[in-house]
Amino acid sequence: MSNTGTAKIALIDSHPLMRECISSYLAGFDYSITLQVGDGKELIDQLTKENVPDVCLLEFNARKKNGYDIIKMLRSSCPNMKIAIYSMQTGPVENKIPSGADVIIPDQISIADFKSTLDNLIQRQPFVAS
Repeated sequence: MSNTGTAKIALIDSHPLMRECISSYLAGFDYSITLQVGDGKELIDQLTKENVPDVCLLEFNARKKNGYDIIKMLRSSCPNMKIAIYSMQTGPVENKIPSGADVIIPDQISIADFKSTLDNLIQRQPFVAS
């Protein structure tokens, strides 16, 4: 976490509306949404030593690359960054910790549990959200 105590979050979602909704929601808490992009390549292109986030929140079923490819790119370029994956589509994201993500946020999770999952990720080891 950054020196200010505010967790820095990068948000990857190919849907601008979802990015804005998630960003607006999290901005009301102790999070700083430092980067919002449509795909993993955009994030990699925008990362510098000064703006590496604590957590990358990744919509797993992005249009340009699948989540596995994005996670592989992120692990290579930012090995200490935590990765949380989610999907608004039922199915393939469930139980995919082997993907390299630190946590999976299921599609049926409540908004309160979504935030709680991020809080736990910042403070704990890999797990699957309930």
